[in-house]
Amino acid sequence: MIFPVDDLLADRPKPTPLYAAAASVSEANIWTSINGFAAARVFDNVETEYRAAKDGAVIADFGPLSRYAVRGESAAALLTRVATAPAFTLSPGESARGLMLDDAGGVLDLAEISRLTDDLFLMTTPSPQPRALQLAARGLNVQVENISRAVAAIGVLGAGANEALAAAGLKIPGDHVAASAVLRGVETAARPVQFGALPGAELIFPADDALTVWERLMRRASVRPIGLDAMEVLRIESGAPRPGSDFVTRPPRSGARRMLPVEIGLPHLAPLDSGWFNGRRSLRYQSAAPEHFLVALAIDGDRVLPGAAVYCGGKPAGRITSCAWSPAVRRAIGFASITAASIGKRGEIAVSDHLGDLRGARLLDTAESRLAAAFSEAQS
Repeated sequence: MIFPVDDLLADRPKPTPLYAAAASVSEANIWTSINGFAAARVFDNVETEYRAAKDGAVIADFGPLSRYAVRGESAAALLTRVATAPAFTLSPGESARGLMLDDAGGVLDLAEISRLTDDLFLMTTPSPQPRALQLAARGLNVQVENISRAVAAIGVLGAGANEALAAAGLKIPGDHVAASAVLRGVETAARPVQFGALPGAELIFPADDALTVWERLMRRASVRPIGLDAMEVLRIESGAPRPGSDFVTRPPRSGARRMLPVEIGLPHLAPLDSGWFNGRRSLRYQSAAPEHFLVALAIDGDRVLPGAAVYCGGKPAGRITSCAWSPAVRRAIGFASITAASIGKRGEIAVSDHLGDLRGARLLDTAESRLAAAFSEAQS
C-alpha cells in the first residue's frame, strides 16, 4: 500500500497507536504528517533502512492509512461500484489491488480489498474516502464502518518478511491468502500486501494491543523499523505512483480532469472486464488520446528536485513530480509527467538538476511498467 502525499501544513499531527513504540526507537527523530497523523520519515539512516528491506525484513507503521469494514449481502456489489478490484471473484482470505475512479474515469485513489468472509470485506485506501462509500451504498443492504482508529496496523516488508513472520509466530499460507493467529495473546489478522515490488504482510489488531505486537516483532523477528524516506526510494523503484504527489486526487479545477489509469501507468489495475465499477463506461468510450503520461526515470546525477523541467530532443516535455536517490540504480530516480509525443520520440531525455544544468535520463524499467506492458499487449 502506498502512502498519500505528506500534510506539509498540518498542525500538531495526532499519534497513531504505534507512535510511542516508533518514537522510542527513532534515533533521527524526523517526522512528518500523513492524513493528520504523525509518521516517521527516518529512524536511523535512509540507506541502512533501504538495505534492510532489500536483504531482510522491516516493519512500518501503517496507522495513517484509511480502513473500512464493509459488511452485508451487498458488500461485494458496493465495492465493485467504488473500486476496480474484482471483489466478486475473491474467495475468503484473498486480496486484490485496484483503483477508485470518478465518473470520467479519472483516478481518485488507490485501493486494496480483502475478503475476510462471504459477506465481510476490508477496504484500505491511502486517503479517507467516506463520501464515495456513502454515495455508493445507497439502495444496498450493506453496512460500512470506518475502523481506522479502532485498529493498529504494522507492515512487515522485505525479502525476508515471511521468515520474520514465522519467527514471531505467524505464517501466511500463500501470496494472496490472509491468515489469523494469536501473538502474545493478541488476536491478529494478517493479509499479504506489497509495498511497490516488496513482498510482505499487513498485521491488523486492536489498537490497545499495538505495543505488544510491535515488541514481539522487534524481539522475535529481528526486524528493524523503516521510515517514509526509505520507502519512497523503494516505491519509485517499483514504479508505483503516489497519490497527491505524482497525480492529483483532489477535485480538479474548472475545465481540468483527473488522470486516467493508463496515464499514471496503471492500466492493469482497471481492466474493463473486472466489473461495473464507477468510471468504467467513460474508460470504454474514451475518444481523446491522452496528452501526458506518468513515467519513471533514471537520471544521470545525484540529486534532482520535484518540479524540475524535463526535456526531450532539446524541447520542454514535462516536469519531475517526485524523486529520490536510489542505492540500487546508483543515481537519482523519479517520476515525471511528460507529453505523450515524447515517449516514443527519438532523442535524449534530459532533466534540469537543482543547479539548472541538464542531466541525461532514461526510462526506468519497473515492476509496474512491466505489468502495464503485458496488460497492453494482451489487450491488443
